[in-house]
Amino acid sequence: KMDVLDGLPRIGVAVAYRYKNKTFKQFPSDFEAVSKVTPVFKYLKGWRDPICGARSYDDLPAAARDYVRYIEDQSGVKVSIISVGSGREDTIIR
Repeated sequence: KMDVLDGLPRIGVAVAYRYKNKTFKQFPSDFEAVSKVTPVFKYLKGWRDPICGARSYDDLPAAARDYVRYIEDQSGVKVSIISVGSGREDTIIR
């Protein structure tokens, strides 16, 4: 559902969490901490134009491809399916 990010000037990605003046890379599992944690964001450049017409990875705007690469780099997993709209034809298989 990358299309829901269309038009945002920047996209915030949580990279850490603050709780009681400490920063954690992993989301806390403690119930009390979850309700009081503050996310730390890294902001990536957004894209203006709708991506619903994209049919290949190369059709995506550069900022959208950068977003996908960032997710891959941080997760260590290649993104193989990208949804760019609500229809079946709005799916990019990499």
